[in-house]
Amino acid sequence: MIDSCEQLFSLEDVCMVEHVVVKRKIEPVLRRALGTFRVVVLQGPRQSGKTTLARRMVGGGTFLSLDEPTLLALALDDPVGFLHDRPRPVVIDEVQRGGDELVRAVKLAVDSDPSSGAFLLTGSTSFLTVPVLSESLAGRAVFFELAPFSQVEIEDTADGLLKRLLSMTHEDHAGLPRTPKIELTRNQYAQRVCRGGYPEAVGLNNTDRWLWFNSYVHTTVTRDIVELTGARRYTELPRLLRAAAARTSSELIKQELHRDLEFGSIDTTNDYLSYLEMTYLIALLPGWATGTATRAKRRAKLHVTDTGLATAILGVTAESLNTPESATRGPLFESFVVNELRRQASALTTGLRFYHYHDSRGREIDLLIERPDGRIIAVEVKASLTVRPADAKWLVWLRDLIGDRFDTGLILHAGSHRLKPSDRILALPLSCLWQPQPFQGVADCPLQ
Repeated sequence: MIDSCEQLFSLEDVCMVEHVVVKRKIEPVLRRALGTFRVVVLQGPRQSGKTTLARRMVGGGTFLSLDEPTLLALALDDPVGFLHDRPRPVVIDEVQRGGDELVRAVKLAVDSDPSSGAFLLTGSTSFLTVPVLSESLAGRAVFFELAPFSQVEIEDTADGLLKRLLSMTHEDHAGLPRTPKIELTRNQYAQRVCRGGYPEAVGLNNTDRWLWFNSYVHTTVTRDIVELTGARRYTELPRLLRAAAARTSSELIKQELHRDLEFGSIDTTNDYLSYLEMTYLIALLPGWATGTATRAKRRAKLHVTDTGLATAILGVTAESLNTPESATRGPLFESFVVNELRRQASALTTGLRFYHYHDSRGREIDLLIERPDGRIIAVEVKASLTVRPADAKWLVWLRDLIGDRFDTGLILHAGSHRLKPSDRILALPLSCLWQPQPFQGVADCPLQ
């Protein structure tokens, strides 16, 4: 089991999947944070590896899991006494189950002793959106998200594409090498899309993986969401999640979703969507606008946060994704890329912000990553094997619109070509997301 890996490899920053060592890229970031801040909050979906990682961080401190009924009862009955005189750091796993009183007890403890590294709190819900928590620990806590494995972690490469992009200069673009390289097939990409990144699901075959995901959804819905929100129509939540999976990579139009599902009211639909987001089953990518793009729409784009989960819910296989008539391939490939880049970003302390772009004139860009200084990395995802001029036109448009703010434009595709069709714009195979040398073999080549 994945949760036992810390006992087997106590001296390494790893966890195990089918006898493969998987390093969590976020661990050094967490260790630095614990050395600086009083409270560190690690949140993310259930079964993403938080407990395993938290156990590794405890050192000579205290590990308390509120999934254990006895400890949960003690925390609810006497939260201040529950924390009193515990060796630090105190790791509280699934802290949201302890409610507001426990979080206030943490606040009192760190106010009386403000030394760094006092508490590491983990939760399977978004700390700041849980209905039973009103205490935010403002000024005392920093927040991190642990998603399922990234491809960089699974493939065990030193750095991902995002980190390399952040270190590139315009001069680097001009000096990219020109050596051809063979890439993965589209079927191999489809297999990775269907595999997803949940530690326990990565090594399973299709049948077992679907069983695991179905059980996972049932547990998340009937335990976490009902326990924290009191949702009365919780049996409808799997149907809502399936509808969301069918719309992954699409702009979220809540009225249409409500009409298709026939929930009691639009408020119920909105609330239940927020529950799926709170438990990290879906993520909403806001629309981006700048003063020079006044026609931009602000409607968010919906992504299921793990494509393995999405394909299991939809009954999609790698073989069906690879058929010419597949209607789900493009959206799932796009969510795969968005999820991967967000997972890579979680291990970086760079303050990146993620958006998409769509305006009233039909201009669309799948993903915009805004750096703290305002520069933009723009990404288009294509599930096709061939890169065409039309694939770059909105990247060129944005580059010319915002000028020096435009950092890099990427066309990530399922083919094998590495091209530089225009200034600061690259067309790269999807595997460059995790390959050690993503820019090796890029050639200046205007698209025909």
